[in-house]
Amino acid sequence: MKKRITSFSAGFLTAVLLLALSATALAAGGKVSYNFANVALDGETKNAAGADITAANGQKVPGTILFTDAAGGKTNYLPIRAVSELLGVEIGYDSATKTILLGGQPAGKTAEPASTAETVSGRQWRRELGGEDGGIHYTRPSPKEVRDYDAPPTLRPTWLPEGYLLLGAGVGRGGVRNDSVTWSYVKDETSGSKITFTCYRPTNRSRGSNFGVGLDTAVLRCDARVQGRPADFYQIYDDGTCNILVWEDAAGNLFWLQGTQDQATCERIAESVRDVKDDPLPALTFGWIPEGFTLDTEGGLTMPAIVEETWAKKTQGPPTSTDMFYWTYSREALFGPRSTQPESVKVNGVQAQYWPGDLDARSNTASVSGTVTAVSTSADQLGPLLWTDPETEIHFCLEAPFDRDTMIRMAESISPK
Repeated sequence: MKKRITSFSAGFLTAVLLLALSATALAAGGKVSYNFANVALDGETKNAAGADITAANGQKVPGTILFTDAAGGKTNYLPIRAVSELLGVEIGYDSATKTILLGGQPAGKTAEPASTAETVSGRQWRRELGGEDGGIHYTRPSPKEVRDYDAPPTLRPTWLPEGYLLLGAGVGRGGVRNDSVTWSYVKDETSGSKITFTCYRPTNRSRGSNFGVGLDTAVLRCDARVQGRPADFYQIYDDGTCNILVWEDAAGNLFWLQGTQDQATCERIAESVRDVKDDPLPALTFGWIPEGFTLDTEGGLTMPAIVEETWAKKTQGPPTSTDMFYWTYSREALFGPRSTQPESVKVNGVQAQYWPGDLDARSNTASVSGTVTAVSTSADQLGPLLWTDPETEIHFCLEAPFDRDTMIRMAESISPK
C-alpha cells in the first residue's frame, strides 16, 4: 500500500511540484498516485517504484507522481530535485522573477537566505518560519553525538475521527537510522481526507516543509496546547485542506500532524498519542507465489504493529521489465478502495473483499530520447484483496497485478516462516 544544493533549494524545489499536485488543486478533477513507476536513465534504474526520495532536510517525498484526470488520461511527474540529479545539473531559484533555474546559474545568483530560527521558551526545538520558500521548519541544537536508533519510535495516535483506516507506515531511511516514523490514514481516497502523523526523534536534522513562494507562515501560526505543553497550529490554506499541528514532548521528540481537520480535532488526535507497546506480529511468508518473484529487501518495513513487503520480478531488456506486488499485514484495520464496490470472496473460508485490477491497463514506462527503456507495474493494474484472520485478528492487504484466483491462492498459502 504505497501505499521529500542548499537547504532552501532542496526543500522548495522538491515541494513546489508537490504543492502544484496537492489535493486542493486536483481533488475536483482527478486522482493522484505515488511511487508506482521506475525512473531509468540510459537504461539504468535510478529510482525504483515504491521508493521515496529524501530531501536535504530529511523530508520524504514521492519519487514519482501519477495524475489521472477525470477523463482517464494519465500524466507522470518527477520532483524537480530528481530531475536535476538525473540530468546532473545545478538547481536554483530566482525569487524576483519566480523562476526555477536548471543548469548554469545567472551571474550573481546565490541561494535564497534562510529565515532566522527562533528559540521558543520552554521548548527544545527552534522554530523557523516564513522566508521566500514559505517554510515551516524545526531544528534542535546539534548534540555532541548522534547515534542510530535500534528500532523506530512507537509513539502514535490511539484515537482518530470515525471512518479513518490505516493506509501504511514509513520509517526514516536517511542519515540516522530509525530516527522517525510516519503513519498515514485515509477515509476516502476521492476526497483527499488523509491524516499523516510523524514522530521525529532528537537528531541534528531539520524537520519541516515548504509551502509556496512568498507564503508568510509566521502569520498563519496559532497557539495550541497538547498534553499540557505549548504547540503550534497552522492553517495553510483558507479552505482548510491543509492544517498542521506541531508539538514536542519532554523527551525531545517532535510531532507533526497534518490533515484536513480543524484545530480542535487535531488537538484531540494529538492528545491521544501514546507509546504503544504492540506484541510483535508473527513472521509470515507465502507458501506459493507466481514464479520469478523475489522479496525486495530494501523496500520493506517491519515493525511490531505492521509489516509491509514489496516483491518484484525483473526481466532484462531492452526494455527492462519489472513486475511488482505488495502486501501488508497489521494489527490495525487496513484501508481498501471505497470508490468502487468490491467482490465478495473467501480466503481459507473467511470472508474477504476483492477489487479487480485492470490487467489490460498500460504499464508505467520510462523513456530516453523517445525509446522505452523500462517498464513496470502501474497502479491501475493492481487489484487489492483484503481480509482479516479471525483467530489472530491480523488484517491483511495484498495488492497484485494478477487475477482473482491467483491472488486467493497466494493469500491462502500464507503461513509462519
